[in-house]
Amino acid sequence: MAGSAQTGTVATSSANDSRAPILSDYDAAAGVSSPAIAAWRRARAAAGGPFRPRYMVYSGLGSPAMTAERLRILQEVGAESFLIATDLPSQLGFDPDAELAYAQVGRAGVSCTTLADFEAICSELALDRADSVGMLSNSVGHIGMGMVASTLRKLGAPEVKLVMQNDPLKEFTARGTEIHHPAEAVRIACDCVAHAIDEDIPGVAMTVCSNHYDVAGTGPVLAMAFAFGNAIVYIDELVGRGYTVDDVCGKLMFFLNERSDFFVEAAVFRAARTLWSELLAEHYGVKVEDQPVMCLMGYAHGLESAAEPLVNLPRVTLSVLASVMGGVDYLCATGYDEALRIPSVDAAALAVRTMQVVGNEHGTATTIDPLVGSAKLHDVEDYVATTVHAELERLDEEGGSLRALESGYVKQRIDEQRGAREAQLESGERLMVGHSTNVAPAQRDLFQGSSQGEVDFGRVEQEMRERIERHKAARGDVAPALADVQASAATTENLLPPTIAALQTGATGQEIVAATRAGFAR
Repeated sequence: MAGSAQTGTVATSSANDSRAPILSDYDAAAGVSSPAIAAWRRARAAAGGPFRPRYMVYSGLGSPAMTAERLRILQEVGAESFLIATDLPSQLGFDPDAELAYAQVGRAGVSCTTLADFEAICSELALDRADSVGMLSNSVGHIGMGMVASTLRKLGAPEVKLVMQNDPLKEFTARGTEIHHPAEAVRIACDCVAHAIDEDIPGVAMTVCSNHYDVAGTGPVLAMAFAFGNAIVYIDELVGRGYTVDDVCGKLMFFLNERSDFFVEAAVFRAARTLWSELLAEHYGVKVEDQPVMCLMGYAHGLESAAEPLVNLPRVTLSVLASVMGGVDYLCATGYDEALRIPSVDAAALAVRTMQVVGNEHGTATTIDPLVGSAKLHDVEDYVATTVHAELERLDEEGGSLRALESGYVKQRIDEQRGAREAQLESGERLMVGHSTNVAPAQRDLFQGSSQGEVDFGRVEQEMRERIERHKAARGDVAPALADVQASAATTENLLPPTIAALQTGATGQEIVAATRAGFAR
């Protein structure tokens, strides 16, 4: 079947095989959509089949040992890509024994501030069966990427790809873990991409996110425009350093999504390919045929409800289907109990199974582009493209995304849009089962599932405080390595080499952030 796909001919199936062929004449026709979509279809055809995303899990909780066990279970279920969720202290550059880390250690993710922590997190993974490993480290990208790159090298897995969420600009208005000045944050993020290019590290060193703008209130379309505007800032910085647009784009992935409309979700991914291709041509003069195929990530949500957690299962399933049909390369699915807590292991494993069912059953992956030719989808794509173009023009008028962030324009636009979905629910324009319609009888405890909290966070915090104390007592002198980080931050040198060296001497995330800040201040 893969051979048929590579030649662009129609694959045949046996009398007992009800699946559609991987390619049909209409599906393979380049003229039915934009050149970018046609290039994407050709790339998928050349790669053979089946054509489905890599199954990703975004996971991390408590201590490194707890997270290692969780990742082992999820890999056994079938997860292929592992994006590590770190707790807020780690994201903000605080060690677990810091005063400001109190009552937050291990709660929103795993406590991870040393190289030893990350090595422990990966200790149960069979890396020979992993597609990719990465970390959420937006404002501390040099530390997160330093941990990942160093660990994969130490464990002898250089072929495992990076999947780093390293996009600090959206933190200032959509998420809130910014700890440096915007220009300094851009420098750190771009140092990561530059290091990945210089060292030829496979995978993506930056995931540019629209999802968080959507959650903050913009909706998915305006969110895409802001994400693209941020990406242009990063590319401009790296091109200014002498890197090619092709090299930079080869290290980028885009995290886009929509939460409650099947057609909009599928259209967002498809329209993104066309819009991004046009932007690269307009801004940098790169022809479509010379552009790397855009890498897309989706996170299947569905306006999750805390009141009826089990009803989130069909919501997430439909979102997974929309993402698959939209053509994502990496796909993560939310847990049905995620509106209540960090997902239980049962819910996280079921999320992997949901992706597998959608990707492997019902013929979803037997054609490259199952929604091609849909008039409904075409109309939605046209709306998405028109709206994104208009907002990108406004960003240009503001002087670009960095200036628009500093002037308050981005925050203003988020505030203007915030609450629109809630207003639609209240007015009845948008329906949500169990809330605005089909409300369950109050006397019955339905759709609750059996999900229970699993973590004693007080015990985790005490454990991690003792762990960091033992770590500091056992290590050698880290001062020279931290001095090198500070010296590099004070210049235009890439921060990754001294950061990796500091991690390897035993320096902690908080110490490296302090050295980075000190260098920026000089």
